[in-house]
Amino acid sequence: MFRENRMKSRIQAGEPCLGIWIQSGSPVTAEMAARAGFDVVVIDLEHGTGDSEDLGHMLRAVQTTEATAMVRAPGKEPFLLNRILDLGAEALLVPMVQDGAEAAAVVAACRYPPEGKRGYAWPVVRASGYGAAADRFSRANADLLLAVQIESAQAVDNAEAIAATEGIDMVFIGPFDLAGSLGHPQESGHPEVVARIRDVERAARSAGKPLGSIPRGDADARGLLGEGYAFLVLTSDIFLMQEGMRRALADAREA
Repeated sequence: MFRENRMKSRIQAGEPCLGIWIQSGSPVTAEMAARAGFDVVVIDLEHGTGDSEDLGHMLRAVQTTEATAMVRAPGKEPFLLNRILDLGAEALLVPMVQDGAEAAAVVAACRYPPEGKRGYAWPVVRASGYGAAADRFSRANADLLLAVQIESAQAVDNAEAIAATEGIDMVFIGPFDLAGSLGHPQESGHPEVVARIRDVERAARSAGKPLGSIPRGDADARGLLGEGYAFLVLTSDIFLMQEGMRRALADAREA
């Protein structure tokens, strides 16, 4: 379904976007999140339980609303990225990008020539309304929001090259994987981790690329937004459901 990328438009206008991970693979939950008012619904194929068939249903559910449908890919393989985009993802988050060469390869896989090498099947894929939006092909590259995750010590070392890559629209910091890579698992607030996050922030700002991340122990959503982050993924559907179940059970047992 081809439509304006509201997430990209808002970020370009200086308006931050708030998102939620959908890790259950459920179209119902994805639609509920969108109707709850999240700006971006991030369908998580890296750590979530859904597959490509679930993805199609989740995209359809989210795109009945004004929320932007973003997909976190389960890898960087070009045909996989192409398939996700053909299904109609409006924004793409690619994990574990380690250097400028990988960032450039992601761009090439996700953008049509002459900006990239994405395979052409525009008239027959869902992203074009199965050809109904053929006249909008020229906008496909510009409307896609392409974000890459920096979440390892190696990637931080190469943050300037990653952020400067033409065609990368956003740098997304993964603080917990970064903490583990630096030898401080589950310690996203460790001084070394925070220092390396600052390195990524400087690289992204120097390249003029907006920043995305998740709240962490030393920096809540309010603090990150105050620092100028453009996109935050606040929570997960599975986390919320699990917390709700535990709380309901605990309240009943206490009663």
